Amino acid sequence: MYSKYWNLKDNPFLNVVDPRFLFTGEQYEEAIARFTFLAESGRLAGALVGPYGVGKSTVLRHVASAIELHHRLPVIRMDAIPGGQLPMARQILAAMNIDGPADSLPEALMNFWHAAEHHPESLVRTLLCIDEAHYLAADNGLYLIHYLTNLRFLNRRSQTEQPLFTVILAGSPGLLPAIQAETSLSQRMQIVFDLSPLTREQTTGYIQHHMRAVGGDLWVFDQPALDALHLHSEGLPRKINLLCDTSLMLGFAAQARQVTAPIVAQAATDTGLVPRHTLPPTAQAAP
Repeated sequence: MYSKYWNLKDNPFLNVVDPRFLFTGEQYEEAIARFTFLAESGRLAGALVGPYGVGKSTVLRHVASAIELHHRLPVIRMDAIPGGQLPMARQILAAMNIDGPADSLPEALMNFWHAAEHHPESLVRTLLCIDEAHYLAADNGLYLIHYLTNLRFLNRRSQTEQPLFTVILAGSPGLLPAIQAETSLSQRMQIVFDLSPLTREQTTGYIQHHMRAVGGDLWVFDQPALDALHLHSEGLPRKINLLCDTSLMLGFAAQARQVTAPIVAQAATDTGLVPRHTLPPTAQAAP
């Protein structure tokens, strides 16, 4: 809608999976490298924690794609749900083509054991990526992960036992104390990575990367606007996308030459990121 006005080839700030918009700042590159190593080397498990919207799902997708492409390992990606151990176990069984009754969690788990014990030739080491894993913290949900990381099967090529799964959990900061409370599972976590919000400079770099990916550049936003974008987004990429998209739309509607701080402030109120009454009077409306 506003792309032509700002001389852009496409919308730069949609919350969609698009390799053009992958912003690999230093900590993202480190997280991707660590978890890729975890998977390719056959380690047991790792955890990626951080606030909502910081980019955990992006890291998971990138690691999963790299493992599938370069190491040809099967990857299962799923979101955890509250009280969802049984449906999650069933989903994993189906993805691995493991048959058997699964009317209860013990039955479902026994299917994994039976396949590993009696039909190892049908199995291959699998990367299991579970997003929203903080939901497993309730109702003893982490027991499923404990069980899966304990499974071994006989590798026909090497004639040695190896873990059936490498598990990567991603979730909000509340996931970490839940893991630490489970001593046995905590000892299996060989990587724990805390993904932090972007700094002011990184936020500017993120915006510039997205703009350049569609033929634009940073000039569309003046410096006070960039400062306001970092302030109201708290350095979280999902919020940055929402604010930038709304700001560009408001700037287009106002026929502004640039996106300014008052426009960003209006975008923050319009999207509900900032209550209207908390803004100074001069920032209540875009010019």
